[in-house]
Amino acid sequence: MKSIALFLFAAFIALSVMGQGQTETFIKEAQDYLAKKDYKQAQLSLQDAVNDLNMTIAAELGKSLPAEINGLTAEGDASVSGGAMGMMGGGFTITKKYQHPTNKDNNAEVQIMANSPMLASLNMYLTNPSMMGSEYKSVRVGGTQRAIMKSEMQDAYDDKGISTKIRSSEIQIPLSQTLITINANGFATEQDELAFANKLDIPKLKTALGE
Repeated sequence: MKSIALFLFAAFIALSVMGQGQTETFIKEAQDYLAKKDYKQAQLSLQDAVNDLNMTIAAELGKSLPAEINGLTAEGDASVSGGAMGMMGGGFTITKKYQHPTNKDNNAEVQIMANSPMLASLNMYLTNPSMMGSEYKSVRVGGTQRAIMKSEMQDAYDDKGISTKIRSSEIQIPLSQTLITINANGFATEQDELAFANKLDIPKLKTALGE
């Protein structure tokens, strides 16, 4: 039960820094089950504590995302959703949308997903670029962080139904345990899209995520 005791200690430290939510209740519940030697129920309570603590972390991280990036303004607060992905490590997804104030076709969505099932394959592609295929390319975000980018031209329609072609790109930035995905529409060039990604300050996000 040494690992459970270590988790309890680490969780109390995190709570003192970030606030409680229901996490403290779940931890006390787990301690009661441990005293009764009901280890299965203690594990389930700890899983609830992990999930609740992850949601607290995600909410704080969502608040730290910029309200404006290179002329695009955030559409409200970031949305946060969670899900259990393993006994001692839940997952969460943070999504924040940005919109140009006058150009409806110029927008972006930032998604941060913990424990993404795509991490292994994306890191494999970055290690072996020849496996990406012609649709994808390796790029750098923030100077050193490698990412995978896919761009295409898509139809966009104005109020009169007249269509024009705009850029639509997906930038996937795999960290060790987290996947950051940026869907960018209506940017003039790849450089503009990467400039948007750079303003997210990936090193700061990695620190906040503990990576």
